[in-house]
Amino acid sequence: MIIRMDPKVRILHLEDSQRDGELIHQLLIDEGVNCEIVRRDTKEAFIEELQKKNFDMIFADCALPEFDGLNALELSHQYVPEIPFIFVSGTIGEEIAIESLRSGATDYVLKERLSRLVPAVRRAMAEAEEKRKNHEMEQRLR
Repeated sequence: MIIRMDPKVRILHLEDSQRDGELIHQLLIDEGVNCEIVRRDTKEAFIEELQKKNFDMIFADCALPEFDGLNALELSHQYVPEIPFIFVSGTIGEEIAIESLRSGATDYVLKERLSRLVPAVRRAMAEAEEKRKNHEMEQRLR
């Protein structure tokens, strides 16, 4: 059964492989995730998108030619600490995976196990919505 997610989830995707980016986007669409993905492949372009703050989630590959996912995670915490960050990588080792979670990543998914991506996205969006509601309640109480 496919469950449609509305409204559209806007995803910033740090990925140097256009083919992998398209594969991930198609997988999300096929599984009923209503999404729009903006793929960037350089540090400069990634920072430019972070500054716009026009997305709901971040995906990042761990290893890019001139940039890496852990630095991307650090930058995302500077610009948009409330946005869920999921590593989607073929090169993430156990040590880096643990380090990423300790550093505040929401989750990580291996490219060889993309079947985990949709559940990770749904969980991350639910957690983000819960945090937003809690923050709203705190503001009202003040």
